[in-house]
Amino acid sequence: MKYKVLFLYNYLFHYRIPIWNILAEAFDLTVAYTYPAKQKDIDRCNFETIQLHYNQYSKFVWHKEDIFDMCNNYDVVVADGQISFVKYSLLGFRKRNFKLLYWCIGAPAGYNRHYGDGNRFYYWSNDIIHKKADAMIFYSQKAVNLHIDRGFSCKKLFVANNTVQVLKEEYKAANRNTILFIGTLYLEKGLQLLLDSYKKVYERNHNVINLVVVGGGIQFDAISDWIRQNGLFEKINMVGPVYDINKKAKYFRNSLACISPLQAGLSVLESMGYGVPFITSDNAITGGESFNIENGDNGLRITDISRLDEIIEDITLNPKKYIDMGRNAYNHYWSCRKPEDMANGIKDAIDSILQK
Repeated sequence: MKYKVLFLYNYLFHYRIPIWNILAEAFDLTVAYTYPAKQKDIDRCNFETIQLHYNQYSKFVWHKEDIFDMCNNYDVVVADGQISFVKYSLLGFRKRNFKLLYWCIGAPAGYNRHYGDGNRFYYWSNDIIHKKADAMIFYSQKAVNLHIDRGFSCKKLFVANNTVQVLKEEYKAANRNTILFIGTLYLEKGLQLLLDSYKKVYERNHNVINLVVVGGGIQFDAISDWIRQNGLFEKINMVGPVYDINKKAKYFRNSLACISPLQAGLSVLESMGYGVPFITSDNAITGGESFNIENGDNGLRITDISRLDEIIEDITLNPKKYIDMGRNAYNHYWSCRKPEDMANGIKDAIDSILQK
C-alpha cells in the first residue's frame, strides 16, 4: 500500500509535472495548486490534482479551503515554503497527524534581489515557520549550508537539485554554429547588455557567430526595432516564444553557448541537458541553478560582465573550447541533474521522515 502524499504548490508548472509523475510511481500522489492551470498540463498528470481557491492581499495568499483539514487526509504534506501562503505557513503550529515538509529555494532570490540577499527580519520570520516542519527540501546544497549556519539540524535538511526535463539524445558537436538566448525577454536578464556586446564584436568582425533569441514578452518589439536600427537583422534572429520541447531542442542542438548575462534559472539545466555551456555573470540572479556551473569547465561565470564582448569573440574564434565545455555540461546533467535525480531527492526526504 502506497503512502498518501499531498503537495501544496503555487502553480501546476509544466516543468514540474515530470518530477511529480515520477513520484506518483512511489506514492499515492495529489498536487493542490493555487493559480489556474492549462488543461493540456492537467492532462499530462499521472496523479490527482486539486485547484484551490483564494483571496490575495498584496503578496499574501489566504486560501478559502480548510487546508489543515485537507492535510489530515494524507500521510505526508510537502508545502511550498514561501511564507506568503499563510495557511501553509501555519500548518506546523498545530498538533497534526501528518508529516510536514517545506520545499523551497532556501534563500531570498528573485529578479530584484540576488541569492541570499535578505534582511534579519526575513530570515527570522522564515526560520520560525520552517523550524516547525519535520524536514526541509531545497534546490541546492548551498541552502542547506545557510540553514545549518542558522541553527537548523542537518538531519532535517535535504536537497533535490532543481532541474527540467529535456529530450534524451546523444551529444553531437556537429552543426553548432550559433549562440543562444532563451527565455522571457525581461530587462533584468541583461538582454540589452548582450545585444550591445554583440554589436561591439560585429563592428570589429562581421563574421561574428550568429545570435538566436528565443522568447517573448513586452520587450520583443523594442528589441526587434533595435536589431533593425543597428543593421543586425541578418546576424540576430528573433524567433519568438517556443514551448514545444522538440522545437526548442533544435535551437539548443545548433548552439555553441547559451548566454544570459544577469539571470541564471532553469535554462542553465536545460542548456546542459543538450550539451550547451551556459554563460552568465558570477553574481547573476539565480535560485541556485547557477551553482551547477563550474567556471571554465562546463560553462562560464564572468566576474566582469563588461567584457562579454570578448567572450562572444572567443566563441567565434575558438569553437572547440565551447564544444568541450558543452560535452562536460552534458555529462553533468545526465549523471546527476535528470528529473529522476530531483524526484529521488524529494523521495529520500519523504522516506526519511516516514521512518521516524
